[in-house]
Amino acid sequence: MNKQFNSELLQLARQFRGLSQSGLAKLSGVTQGYLSKLENALTEPSSDALEKLSDALNFPVSYFYGSERVYGLPISVHAYRKKARTTQGTLEYIQSEMNLRVIHYRRLLKSIDIESEFEVPYFDIEEYAGDAEKVAALVRRTWMIPNGPIRDLVEIIERAGVLIFLCDFPGNSVDGVTMAVKGIPACIFLNKNQPADRMRFSLAHELGHLVMHRQPSASMEDEANEFAAAFLMPQQDIFYALKNTSIQALAALKPIWRVSMAALLYRASKIGAIQKPQADYMWRQLSRLGYRLQEPAELEFEREVPMLTKDIIELHINDLNYSVSQIQEVLGLSESDLTKLYQISSKPHLRLVK
Repeated sequence: MNKQFNSELLQLARQFRGLSQSGLAKLSGVTQGYLSKLENALTEPSSDALEKLSDALNFPVSYFYGSERVYGLPISVHAYRKKARTTQGTLEYIQSEMNLRVIHYRRLLKSIDIESEFEVPYFDIEEYAGDAEKVAALVRRTWMIPNGPIRDLVEIIERAGVLIFLCDFPGNSVDGVTMAVKGIPACIFLNKNQPADRMRFSLAHELGHLVMHRQPSASMEDEANEFAAAFLMPQQDIFYALKNTSIQALAALKPIWRVSMAALLYRASKIGAIQKPQADYMWRQLSRLGYRLQEPAELEFEREVPMLTKDIIELHINDLNYSVSQIQEVLGLSESDLTKLYQISSKPHLRLVK
């Protein structure tokens, strides 16, 4: 049976390149009217037009004949957009990168199975009267996480089979997005253009969505934030460390708990380790020192690196004997995009020989 042209994949490729329809029309030499009809599945492309679009977008012709469906952004992103200035173009790019990665790993996982150590539990937040703190404690107990700081949050979440991707989202308007669809493990996409402490909090926030939310609600973002704070900084473990804290104490606690000084201060106020007048005074101190915008560089720690997604590709290369060009063919990617998205290149690496 002949494969059918997938108009959604054409639109996805255009958005991934950050192009409007008129921009792609000018770049490819096809008319915008013709391109519009292609994206709306009103006509089939000629071989000449498809070659032009393939060259302009730097996607192989075979990519446009994939059978995968394309998903919209989850409601949490749209809820966040109301509070932040996120352009439509940024949202389209984020949606395109998320969908491309889901397509890639759905294809890769046809050949292998992921053996997770434990599952991602579901605790309906409504059944816990909106108490995200209680849900966070339940998840820590379910996953048998020891008391105290979590040293490697990425590793713990990957042990539950969740795929974590570090993405080059434009700007700083969206820190993380979660996608849970059939046929692939739950995926968390993190904006890699953020400090390590913020990225960890974003990851815990997205875990909160996976654990607590199946339906959207007006309070879901606040609940995910409360979950993240409680998951990373359980009250019973951190209360006395934050009791009557100071700016110097927050700086000392940051590399231990691996969260920002601002997150520690907010947590101290939330759990009653400090009173409101002291909290207000310390927030003013952080602002005066410039720490509300950027915390001291000497307190920064290295980002946690996802390994599961990398291991899946390396298994294909090392155990299933796929060449890099065959990986490109399976994923429908150019060599430059394979390098950009997954840090894999067919170019040989030089090494020193004594």
